[in-house]
Amino acid sequence: MKPLSEMTEREYFASVGQRPGVFVGKTSFHMLTAFLTGYDQHALRHGGPGLTGWHDWLVARRGRDCYHAWRGQVLHVALPNGWDNF
Repeated sequence: MKPLSEMTEREYFASVGQRPGVFVGKTSFHMLTAFLTGYDQHALRHGGPGLTGWHDWLVARRGRDCYHAWRGQVLHVALPNGWDNF
């Protein structure tokens, strides 16, 4: 594995997706969203794009918008039939 400092954003998030426990400890939706929120805030504070545009991408992927923030949009994409069919 490449050092994190040498990875592109796509490579970095692919590595997070492959081994989320390495980055967040106990793997859960809430831990991953907290990690991503921290990533986003750090990037924005230091001149990076953070997760800018990700909400729009999720809306396009789902095919419609709602009043949820990106976390809710992720759940809509992951569980299109809701929690009852999970």
